[in-house]
Parts: sequence; C-alpha cells; structure tokens
Amino acid sequence: MTGARHAHSCAEASPLLWELCRCLDFPISITARSEARASVPGVEISLGKQVLGQTDSSGSARLALHGPEGDTLALHVKCPTTYASPDRPLLVGLRHLGDGSTVARFEVECFSLVHSVVVGVRAENGPRLPILRLKSVIGHTDDQGVAHVLLQASANEQIALTLDTSKNPSLLPQNPTLDFATRESDEFLLVSQKFTVKRAAPRRAVSRPIPTHL
Repeated sequence: MTGARHAHSCAEASPLLWELCRCLDFPISITARSEARASVPGVEISLGKQVLGQTDSSGSARLALHGPEGDTLALHVKCPTTYASPDRPLLVGLRHLGDGSTVARFEVECFSLVHSVVVGVRAENGPRLPILRLKSVIGHTDDQGVAHVLLQASANEQIALTLDTSKNPSLLPQNPTLDFATRESDEFLLVSQKFTVKRAAPRRAVSRPIPTHL
C-alpha cells in the first residue's frame, strides 16, 4: 500500500487559521476498481498539480489530507492508459467521522478500454487452417476444423479474422474473412465458415487399339 501523502487547502488562510489547519488531519482510503469489480493498480491521485499518491497492487491508496474541517477538496483521478479516467474529480469533504471509524473510504471506477474476447471458430471441411488477424497467425483449426483464440480489443472494435487456405487450393471459398464487432466488456462469441471441397475432374480413359493378328 502506498504511504500516506498530505494535501493542504490553507494557502490563503491567516496565520491563526494556518496553525489550526496544520492540526487537522483527515486520513482517507481510496480504492480503484474496474467495471468488472477488479482492482486497478497504478491509479494516480492528485490535488491540483500535486500528486498525492497512487493505488498499489490491491487497487488501494491511503492518503492524509489537511485543511479546516468543513472544506471540500477536489481530487483528480488518472487511470492507467488501458483505462478511461473518470470525467469528474472525486469530491472529499474534510470531516471527522462520528461512528468510531478513523478513515473515510472512497471508491473510484476506471473503465477498461481493452477487453478480452474469446472467439470460437468452426470451419466446416476446414481442418488445420491458420487463422490470421492483421496478417499474423493467431491460431489454427484442429482436425475437426475447430479453434479457440483469445484476442485483446477495444470496445466496439471491428475485428476481421481470415482463414488461410493458400495451401488448400481445393477449398472454396479461398481465404474467407470472418467479420464481427466487439462489445464494451469481456465476451465469448462463435463464428463459422463452411467450405466446399472442389473435387478433381475424373480422368478420361484413353482407349487403346486392340491388336489383331492375321
């Protein structure tokens, strides 16, 4: 857990009030979670241009704020780059709790910009085919033409997977693309492709003359 940091809101106070401000200590605990309720480490908490601390591996940060009781501080929350930060600051009232608790607890939410997408692929008549995304192989179908691939994608992203049939010229269509759009959360979806196997034309028997003997 990060060590407690201190923030002041008494810059314009008189000397007497400044001494009072220094005596008032308001410890708080902030927990950052994703929309899936997972802990989010590395969330930066600041007051103005002063960075107060950031959440640890458990998604928590403990801070100590200073100021006159009754003041309200606006703490800015900056989530890691793979998450969207809250649009509004976290408003914290400096008040001593009367229920015996010594730490005021707050929770902030960081929305994931990247999600896990598990794609089940079924390729009828398409065993052992490479699966491409952006020209890179991300998996292969098995002997039954089935595969599962794990993708990382942003919300509402258009995904195109290609079944590479370049080594199987008898399959039609050649190199088909499976298109779909992701949602705003982790998901599992199924895509399918049916192949027709082009049969080789039968060889025509060449008749040979029957020898005759005189």
